[in-house]
Amino acid sequence: MLRAIRPIPLHNDNQKNIAMKKEIRTTDVYNLIILDESGSMQDIRSQAISAINETLGGIRNTQNEYPQQHHFVSVVTFEGEGMKGVKVRRDRVPVEKVEDMTKKDYRPGGCTPLYDAMGSAISSLSKVVRDGDAVLVTVITDGEENSSLEYSGTAVKSLVAQMREQGWTFAYIGANQDAAEVARDLNISNALNYDATPTGAVCMSARWEKARKKFASKVQCCLEAGTSPGVCFNDIFEDDDRKDR
Repeated sequence: MLRAIRPIPLHNDNQKNIAMKKEIRTTDVYNLIILDESGSMQDIRSQAISAINETLGGIRNTQNEYPQQHHFVSVVTFEGEGMKGVKVRRDRVPVEKVEDMTKKDYRPGGCTPLYDAMGSAISSLSKVVRDGDAVLVTVITDGEENSSLEYSGTAVKSLVAQMREQGWTFAYIGANQDAAEVARDLNISNALNYDATPTGAVCMSARWEKARKKFASKVQCCLEAGTSPGVCFNDIFEDDDRKDR
């Protein structure tokens, strides 16, 4: 009597990979951009707006590449005296819904309340970030602090240290200063110098985007490994630095 032979199921590598991908957890990723809007930024106004919009486009592409990452964008600008000059242009907007910046959103003028901008923006975001979320805070300025009224450098340094302990990643991009030294004084390890010229701003934008992609890749590696992506990364500019030496 003939008996039917049951087919042996085949499990190829593609099937295994698909199964693995289905098990990868998801996470919220908060991109906070704190942008100098003081008068000295007027010479690179157009390039600064383009840099922000290119970054927004890059974040959209990242979410498409890594659908496990749900990206949100905040943009805060600062100029003038104290908190009056700190403006929230975009507030935790899902990247697929965020609108590009325009010249109406960015009109350089006034002084540099850097500490007030950092302190208020970081404190506000900390109220909604949950354990395991990934956060990248990027500060872009062409000058040092000179007009904050509520936050001191010591207070911001302490706040940054607290958030780093919770897994936030910070990057400081500065012109007309030693960006590494200023960043170090703020407890930030990722630092990049740039020239405050139209050409320098374009180059800065490219390096910033490369660093942001590196951050997103590291977040994805954590997700695929089953570990928390809420980790402070301290080397997102490192590859560029090595090439410049």
